[in-house]
Amino acid sequence: MAILEGLLQGSSAFPLLVAALLLLLAYLYATGNGSTERGKEPPGPKRLPILGNLLQLDLQRPYETLCELSKTYGSVFTVHFGPQKIVILSGYKTVKEALVSRAEEFGDRGVSPIFKELNNGHGLIFTNGDQWKEMRRFALTNLRDFGMGKKSSEEKIIEETRYLSDVFDTFKGKAFDTTQPVNYAVSNIISSIVYGSRFEYSDPRFRDMVNRANEQIRLGGTPAIQLYNMFPFLGPLLKNWRRLKSKSEEHIKEMRKLIKELQDTMNPHEQRGFVDSFLMRKQKVEESGQKETFFHQENMVFSVANLFAAGTDTTGTTVRWGLLLMAKYPHMQDRVQEEIDRVIGGRQPVVEDRKSLPYTDAVIHETQRFANIVPMSIPHTTSRDVHFRGYFMKKGTTVFPLLTSVLRDESEWAKPYVFHPEHFLDDQGRFVKRDAFMPFSAGRRACLGESLARMELFVFFTSLLQRFRFTAPPGVLEDELDLTPAVGFTLNPSPHKLCAVSRLADLMAILEGLLQGSSAFPLLLAALLLLLGYLYATGNGSTEKGKEPPGPKRLPILGNLLQLDLQKPYETLCEFSKKYGSIFTVHFGPQKMVVLAGYKTVKEALVSHADEFGDRANVPIFMDLYKGLGIVFSNGDNWKEMRRFALSNLRDFGMGKKGSEEKIIEETQYLSEVFESFKGKAFDTTQAVNFAASNIISSIVYGSRFEYSDSRFKDMVHRANENIRLEGSASIHLYNMFPWLGPVLRNWRKLISTTKEHLEDIRKLIKELQDSVNPHEQRGLVDCFLMRKQRVEESGQKETFFHQENMVFSVAHLFAAGTDTTGTTVRWGLLLMAKYPHIQDRVQEEIDRVIGGRQPVVEDRKSLPYTDAVIHETQRFANIVPMSLPHTTSCDVHFQGYFIKKGTTVIPLLTSVLRDESEWAKPYVFHPEHFLDDQGRFVKRDAFMPFSAGRRVCLGESLARMELFLFFTSLLQRFRFTAPPGVLEDELDLTPTVGLTLNPSPHKLCAISRI
Repeated sequence: MAILEGLLQGSSAFPLLVAALLLLLAYLYATGNGSTERGKEPPGPKRLPILGNLLQLDLQRPYETLCELSKTYGSVFTVHFGPQKIVILSGYKTVKEALVSRAEEFGDRGVSPIFKELNNGHGLIFTNGDQWKEMRRFALTNLRDFGMGKKSSEEKIIEETRYLSDVFDTFKGKAFDTTQPVNYAVSNIISSIVYGSRFEYSDPRFRDMVNRANEQIRLGGTPAIQLYNMFPFLGPLLKNWRRLKSKSEEHIKEMRKLIKELQDTMNPHEQRGFVDSFLMRKQKVEESGQKETFFHQENMVFSVANLFAAGTDTTGTTVRWGLLLMAKYPHMQDRVQEEIDRVIGGRQPVVEDRKSLPYTDAVIHETQRFANIVPMSIPHTTSRDVHFRGYFMKKGTTVFPLLTSVLRDESEWAKPYVFHPEHFLDDQGRFVKRDAFMPFSAGRRACLGESLARMELFVFFTSLLQRFRFTAPPGVLEDELDLTPAVGFTLNPSPHKLCAVSRLADLMAILEGLLQGSSAFPLLLAALLLLLGYLYATGNGSTEKGKEPPGPKRLPILGNLLQLDLQKPYETLCEFSKKYGSIFTVHFGPQKMVVLAGYKTVKEALVSHADEFGDRANVPIFMDLYKGLGIVFSNGDNWKEMRRFALSNLRDFGMGKKGSEEKIIEETQYLSEVFESFKGKAFDTTQAVNFAASNIISSIVYGSRFEYSDSRFKDMVHRANENIRLEGSASIHLYNMFPWLGPVLRNWRKLISTTKEHLEDIRKLIKELQDSVNPHEQRGLVDCFLMRKQRVEESGQKETFFHQENMVFSVAHLFAAGTDTTGTTVRWGLLLMAKYPHIQDRVQEEIDRVIGGRQPVVEDRKSLPYTDAVIHETQRFANIVPMSLPHTTSCDVHFQGYFIKKGTTVIPLLTSVLRDESEWAKPYVFHPEHFLDDQGRFVKRDAFMPFSAGRRVCLGESLARMELFLFFTSLLQRFRFTAPPGVLEDELDLTPTVGLTLNPSPHKLCAISRI
C-alpha cells in the first residue's frame, strides 16, 4: 500500500490516475495467462497487478529467491519484477545453451532504467547493436595491444604486488581492513592500461575515483535501486537513487578531467594507453569529415568509466574473498603456502608457475566459484522472438542468466555450498578445468577482461600468500569470520579485518622468543646450531631399520608448526593424509609424531597391533597436571593396575547393569524438571545436561548424586569442562611443543590454577568420605579404593599403586571424562534435532508408537531402530574426540611398510575413521541411515569408533551408551526441541568450539513440553 500511495501522491488528477490504473489492471490480467499464439511462455509464480512478484522477492538477495523458485518452476521460468516480465535461466546446461549455443538470440544487453540513466546509451557494457560491436572490438584490440594477457601486463601486476605488500607490511601484523589497498592495487592495473600510468595510493583524486566506483557498484545492487528499476517514477523519492546519481555525475566529471589532461599532453607517435588510442581514432574520424561515428567524446568517457569500474571491483573483490577464505580455513592456507614454498621458494611468482601449482590454482578457481560475485550476471535481452526449451520468448524480453545457479549447480559440483578446492583437482592432485566454471559469464557478453583478471588473481594471490600469513584478528576465532556477502551489484565480503603477518617476521619472532629470558646467549646459540645440524642430518626419512613414514617438509625447531591450524589440528592432519597417505609423519615443533588415518589403518594399529601401539604418550601438559598417575595418562603396571581396579569396581557399582539404569532414569526426571522450568523459552542446555551426566558418574564414584544447586558441585563441573576446553586450545598445543613457554602463556597459567583448585575439591570430598566410610557398606569406587589402600598399609607392603595420589587423579579422570563426553554428546543430539526437525519427527513418532507414555528403558533400544541410529549418528557426526588421546609405541614397530621407533608419539586420527569416505556414504552429513539397512533395521558399523579401540578404549563405554540412550529418548519423549524464536533451523551453527573435545558452539534451544 505504501508504494501505491506513493504512486498517487503529488497529483490532483486523481480520476485520471484511477482510470489509468484500472486499464492497467485489466491489461495485466488479460495478458497473464502465460501463452501466446506463437507458443507457451515459461511458467512462474502467480503475480499481483502492478507489483508482480515483488512481495515474493528478497530484494537484498534476489538471486537466492530466484534459486528457490527454480526448484519449483524449472530451469526456464518467468518472474515479474514489478510490471516487468523477466525470464530466468537457471542451471549450467540451460545457461550455457542460451549464452553459447544460442548466443545471437540471447546476446543483447538488457539495459535497466538505472543503467540507461547513468550511461545514456554509451560505453561498452550497457549498449547494443553496432555501437556495442564497434566499442567492444576497439576495446579488445587495444587492451591486447597494451598488454592484456601478455608479458607487459604481468610485469605491471608484479610491480603492483610490491606496492601492495609494502602497505600490508606497514600494519606490522595488526588487524586492518584490506578493502582499500587491494582495490587501489587492482585499479592501478586497469589504470595503467587505460590511462598509461599507475597512481600513488595516497593520491586523493585516485582514492576518490576508486572509492566512488566501488560505492556506485554497491548502491547499484541495493533494494532501493531494484525498486527504481521496477518503478522509475519513484527515483526522486529514493535516497540511494539520488546518491547514486550524484556519485555517478562526480565520477564522470573526474573522467572527463583525466581525459582532458591526457589529450593536452598526447604525443601522436607514442600512445600511452587506451585513452590515447581512442583520442587518435576520434581525431582521424573528425578530420575525415565523417558525421556518423561511434568514436565520439561520450562513448570514450563512458567506455573508460565502464573499464575502470569493472577492472577495479570484480578482481579486487575476488582477491579479498581469497584472503578472507585463507584466514577462515588455515589448513588450506597451509597447503597453498607449502606448495608455493616447495615450487617457487623465495623468488617472485610468475604466471608460468601456474601449471606447477595445481592446489593453489584450484584454490583461486574455487574462490571465484564460491564467492559468486556476480550472482545474476548483467541482464540480457532477446534480440528476436525465440523458441527455447519448449517455451516462447518474445523479442525484447529481459533475461537473467542466473550465474549463481551455475556455480552452485548440484549436478555439477560435489559440494556446491562449501569452499572445496578439490572441485578443481583430480584423484592425483592435478588441476582440472570444469565446464560449469562460469564466473566471467559466457558467449558474446563474456567479460572482455577475463584474461587480465585471471593473470591478476594468480599473481596477486600467490605473491601475497608467499609473503604473508593471513589470520583473524586477536580474539576472533576462524569460525567467527563471516562469509555472508554484503548487499551490492557484486557480492563483496562483509566488512572485516585481517592480520597479514609477515612469514619471515613470524619465524624470527618465534626464534627470538626461544632465546629470550636467559643471559646464556652464546650457550643457547651453540645449542641451537647443534640442533639445526641434528635436524637436518636426521631428516632423510629413513633409518638402518627401515623407511620412516613420509610427511610434509619441516623447518628446524618449528617443525610443521607454521602449516598446522592449532585451533583445529585434526583438520590439517586430515588434509595431510590426502597427500601423504594413511601413515605419515608430522613434526609438532621439534617432536616427531606419526599420524594414523582411516578406519583400516587405525583399527589395524589399535586392535591387531594393540600391544605395540597401546602405551599412552607423555604429553607435557598432562605430565604437569597428573604426574603420570591415575587411569588415563599413565603407563606400565600403574596403568594396568588402576584400569583393572576401576573396571572391576565400576561394574560392581552398576556400570552397564540395572543399578546404573535406575540411576540414569532418576536423573532424567531431575533434568526434565529443569527443562520444564523454562516453560518453552530459549535457554542454554549446557549446565543442566552436564550436571545430569556428572551425577551419574558421581553416584558411582562417590556413592551419591548432588543437587544441581550445590555450589561446590557446580564449580567442580564447570572447572572440569573448562579444563578440557583449555587443554585443546592453541596455546596449550604450543606449550606441548615448547614447554619452556609455559609461564608466558595465559591459558597454561589458567589451566594449572583451575586444575589445582579442582584436585583440592576432590581431596576434600575424598576426606569427607574417608571420615564416614563403613567397611561393611561400600558406597562407591572411592570407598573401595580407601578400603584397598587401608589393607595395603596394614600389610606393611611398601611398593603399591594404591596410594592417595593415584586415588585423587583416578577420581579426577573418571569425573571429567564421565561428565564432558556424555554431556557433550547429549547436547549435540538435542541441537541436531532442532536443526533437523524432520528427523526429530521420526524419532518422536517411533518413541510414541513403541513406548507411548511410559518411561523408556534400555530394553527398548532393540525396538527403536531409527532412534538408535540417530544416537549413533550423533556420536559419529559430532566427532567429539577427533584426535583421540596420543598413544606411543611400546617397542620398535614395522607397520604397513614403515618403521616406527619405540617411544614415537602416535595420533590415531579418529575423525578420519568417523568420516572415512570409503566407509560412510555421506561422511560430512548428519545421516542416520548410515546405521539402518534397507528394511529400516539397525545395523552395527565396524568403522563406528567414537570410544577409540584396543587397549585404550574408553573404559566407561557401556555406561556412556546407556546414558545416551536413556537421556536422549526420555527427553525426546517429553519435549520438542526447536530453535529460539526468530532463528531459523538453518541458522543453528554446527561449527564445534575449540577444545580437547569438540563441544557445540554456544547456543540456546527451546524445550517445548509435548505433554
